Amino acid sequence: MKENIKQVFSYYDFSNEKSEGNNFFFICDHASNYIPKRYNNLGLSKRHLKSHIAWDLGAKYLTVSLAKQTKSACFLGNFSRLLIDPNRRLEDKELICSSSFRIKIPSNEYLTKREKEKRIRQFYRIYHQYLAKKIKKKLVLSKRLKLLSIHSFTKSGKNFDRPNEMGLLWNRDISLMLPIKKGLIKKKISVGCNKPYSGFFFNHTLDEHGKKNNIKNLCIEVRNDLICDKKGINKWSRIILEQLKNIKNI
Repeated sequence: MKENIKQVFSYYDFSNEKSEGNNFFFICDHASNYIPKRYNNLGLSKRHLKSHIAWDLGAKYLTVSLAKQTKSACFLGNFSRLLIDPNRRLEDKELICSSSFRIKIPSNEYLTKREKEKRIRQFYRIYHQYLAKKIKKKLVLSKRLKLLSIHSFTKSGKNFDRPNEMGLLWNRDISLMLPIKKGLIKKKISVGCNKPYSGFFFNHTLDEHGKKNNIKNLCIEVRNDLICDKKGINKWSRIILEQLKNIKNI
């Protein structure tokens, strides 16, 4: 069981009892492109598994950097979204996708009901159950807890070219988004509101754990070509950290 849990998530807490960072809890759903050997890479090449279809490039290291510097906790997904996407509702057609960015996922094309239920049980449910437990413990320490989900997005593809450097995704609560957006615009950062994806439809993790506990939350997306190396991660960590000061006491 412990080995299976390691395949599902990692949790790091850099806070202490007096840490103001207890106000933040970072989540990275797509931190890893790991697929257990028994799945034979889902029939994909190693090149595809290193690409954005399998995970959010740079997001893991950006998340850990932010958690460390704010003395906060972070929860990281340790499996590829191609196995099953923890940021989708169970009834979502893209929970286990058969193709992504026009690339077919062979082992997912004719998925049996039994295999789907197995992945839900061994990855999806464990991920969300433990995330809920960690958030609940943090809520005891801080009633001003804020959930910040970190993702990355691809700049360009066959039919799109995304100019924004960052995206802020939210559903109904805009209390965290507004001050951060204002600060980013002041710094001349190109930011998209509910872009490149809409927070109304693609924010399941925050909707699930934020709404249930009445926790303020926001998804922060950074274009992956900007955080593909240590220099970029350090730069965008500083940019985001500066904006987090504006919402610390909300």
